Amino acid sequence: MNQTFENDERIDDLIVDYLSHQCTVGDERELQAWLALSEGNRRYFIEIQDIWNSSGIDDKSFFNKDAAYRRFKERIVWAQRAEKRQNYHHISILLRVAVAVLVFVTGSLSYYAINSYLIQHNTKQYAIYVPYGAKTRVVLPDHSVVWLNAGSTLQYGQNFGQKSRQVALVGEGYFEIAHNPAMPFTVKANEASIRDLGTKFDVKAYPEDSHLSVTLLRGSIQLTTIYHPEHPLLLKPNELAVIDKRNKGIEIKRVDASEAAAWTEGKIVFDEEYFGQIIRRLERDYNVVIDIRDPQLYHLRFYGDFSQAQSIQEILNVMTANKEFHYTMAQNHITIYQ
Repeated sequence: MNQTFENDERIDDLIVDYLSHQCTVGDERELQAWLALSEGNRRYFIEIQDIWNSSGIDDKSFFNKDAAYRRFKERIVWAQRAEKRQNYHHISILLRVAVAVLVFVTGSLSYYAINSYLIQHNTKQYAIYVPYGAKTRVVLPDHSVVWLNAGSTLQYGQNFGQKSRQVALVGEGYFEIAHNPAMPFTVKANEASIRDLGTKFDVKAYPEDSHLSVTLLRGSIQLTTIYHPEHPLLLKPNELAVIDKRNKGIEIKRVDASEAAAWTEGKIVFDEEYFGQIIRRLERDYNVVIDIRDPQLYHLRFYGDFSQAQSIQEILNVMTANKEFHYTMAQNHITIYQ
C-alpha cells in the first residue's frame, strides 16, 4: 500500500481489525502511520470507533468477526442516512460514544498508545445520546455499566476514572457501579446529585417532567438536591425518592425497586401511574406524538405490565378496554379523547 493511503476500503479493514483486536503488528504500524498523516484521519477513526461502540459489539468471550463487520456496516449505513436527514456534518454528532470505553479491553502497548493519543486530541467531554424509540448499554472506562433509556444523554470528561468518577445525566439511566471506595461515583441530574461507592440504581431526570426520581436496587447512595443541599439523604435498597420540581419537596417511598429497572429488559411497567406520565413514556419508547384532547384524562391512573415487543396499538387497546378513553392513530401521531 502506498504512503498516500488512497484505498478507503483498506483503511476500513484496518480499523475493523484493530477494533476487533485482530490486527497484526504490521497492520497496527500501518494504521498508526495513517493516523499520523492528518487530523482528518484521526477524526475519521474516532467517528468509525463511535459507530463500532454504539453497535453493541462488546462480547469478548466470543467474537465473530464476520457478524460484527456486518453489524458495523449496517450501523454506518444507518448513521449516514440519519446524517443526511439531519444535514449534520459529522456522524459523530449523531453517535457520540466515548473513545475511552475501549480502554478496558486494551491488549497491547500499541493499542493503548493509539487510544491515549486520540483521547488527547479529542474534545474534553464525551456525550452519548439515545434518540426516541431506542435504548443503549454503555460500559464506562471504570467497568461501570449504564443503560440509557429513550431520549437520554450521558456526558463525562476525558479524564473520567483517573481522579474522579462523575457523569451528567439528562433523561433516564440505570447504573451498575463498579466498586471503588477510594473514588465515589457521582451522577449529576438536573436538580439532584447522586453519590455512591458501588451499587445499582435508576435515575429518571427528564427536563420536561415535573418530578425527578431515584430508585435504589442495591447498596446505598447519598442524594443531594439543589433545593436542600445542606440536607443530603441516604437511600436504602427498595426505596424511591421523588423530587417535586414545583414545590421543591422530597418524598421517600418503599417500592419493589426491580420494577424501576424493568425497562432495561424490554418491559413496560405501570404501577398506579398517572396517564400523563404514561403518555410521555410511550412517546419516548415508541417515538410517537400523542395528543390528549381532554385534560381530565391526565389524572387517570393505570396499572400495567407490557413488553416492548408489543406494538403501541396493542398497549393502547388493552388500556381502552374499560372505555375510559378512545384513540385514533395516523402514522406516528396518536390522538386520545373521551
